[in-house]
Amino acid sequence: MQVVDLRSRKEKILGTIVETYIEEAKPVGSRTIARKLRFKFSPATIRNIMADLEEEGYIMHPYTSAGRIPTDKGYRYYVDNLMPLEELTPQEKKEIMREYSTSKGDISTFMDKTSRLLARLSEEAGIVVYPCLSKSRLKHIELIDIGNNSVLMVLVTNAGLIKNLILRFPQVYSRSQLEKISNLFNAELEGIYLSEVWKYLLQKRLSEDFSIYNLFKDAFSLLEEAFKKLEEEKFCFEGTTQIISQPEFEDRVALTKLLHLIEEKRLFLDIIARDMEEDGVKIHIGEENIFEEVKSLSLITANYHLEGKVVGALGVVGPTRMAYAHVLSIVKYVSQILEHILQDRGI
Repeated sequence: MQVVDLRSRKEKILGTIVETYIEEAKPVGSRTIARKLRFKFSPATIRNIMADLEEEGYIMHPYTSAGRIPTDKGYRYYVDNLMPLEELTPQEKKEIMREYSTSKGDISTFMDKTSRLLARLSEEAGIVVYPCLSKSRLKHIELIDIGNNSVLMVLVTNAGLIKNLILRFPQVYSRSQLEKISNLFNAELEGIYLSEVWKYLLQKRLSEDFSIYNLFKDAFSLLEEAFKKLEEEKFCFEGTTQIISQPEFEDRVALTKLLHLIEEKRLFLDIIARDMEEDGVKIHIGEENIFEEVKSLSLITANYHLEGKVVGALGVVGPTRMAYAHVLSIVKYVSQILEHILQDRGI
């Protein structure tokens, strides 16, 4: 009974330290904890428990001060065991739906809108990975002459995603030729994963009766570049101002490192790409991040789906002093709404 009570006390005090520090960005002392817990424990008892928590690695002294701040281990324990479930407010949900309902345009418009929403609602930075076309099956191809030896290639996937590519050829193709080539493409390629299309075309090219190659041989290298572009992961990042205004980055050295990291952005994409390999919401806290440059930050990510398959991801990036419960609810809700919108609108 005593052991359970001690654990309960430790958890109450650790949870109070984490939540107070997230809110106030200042080391938390025993008097503050006593007040927050309505004086259920004396300051002396709280100080003893804080000493135990510090010895166990859950909190630390940031400098000479009576107050403590959570360590990454402390945040992790809080997230896994103490963090309350939080729902977005009706006002926040209305704001999200209003933003999307007024948005018109292609996939880029919705991805930009989503990253800005994540940044604004979380007061951190939002990152969104575009739908990964290479993981979708091809449904339809259409080639349209747009003049000046240029052809618009429209690709439609089985999930309704549409990708437009402009190809500039060394020769002019007539409308009838383009229509014939489109029909041949559709007959040969429907149902193939986009990531496999080019490999399939290369194999078929070896066949003497491969009609597409005979018609399109002068432009085959351009097609190769076009299909390679489909495998490039594209993402958007919004909210630099929110991050750099956080107290953690008042130090010039810390700010310089952060700005360099934001300028590169690729490390964030690499982390999210790894998360896409498994479903569910992921929370990366400080030192848990695989890249040294990101160890002062936390990321919360979630995948979004089309036809039951993961096609992209989104997330929020900020300092480890992040409002985890609130950000988690934002990431989960926005990912669900984005799924519905992409499915309904066939973007």
